[in-house]
Amino acid sequence: MNAYSKPLPIPSTLARPFWDALRAGELRLQNCRNCGRFNHPPKIVCPRCHGRDFEWKAVEPRGTIYSYTIVHRAPIPAFKAEVPYAVALVDIAGTEVRLLASLAAPLDQISVGLPVTVEFDHVTEEFSLFRFRPDFAEALK
Repeated sequence: MNAYSKPLPIPSTLARPFWDALRAGELRLQNCRNCGRFNHPPKIVCPRCHGRDFEWKAVEPRGTIYSYTIVHRAPIPAFKAEVPYAVALVDIAGTEVRLLASLAAPLDQISVGLPVTVEFDHVTEEFSLFRFRPDFAEALK
């Protein structure tokens, strides 16, 4: 594993199961046991039913692009070598959740509605991040 030079998130206690699942190569989201709503970021009270009983469920690591942007100016110096790059807001399949992450794709082939899959990036022994990758085969169906 190469040395990772970009800043890493600092997970809260509430979000720790999400980050632990990424490290295990899974996409898990908080799920309300009362009404079945998925939440991200995780909540202490369900926004649908006001329940407080949650579990972490594995979800399909795929979705469709809801929106995206092309970043041309690095937000901090650590990202300067990456520009231009895409960031996408993705509707995760089978949930009400939209996740935001980088998108590994040719910039001229990105579009709203494009199917994507989650790709796990094990950046350190303790930490994994995720990004989206287009599923062009699915887009042709």
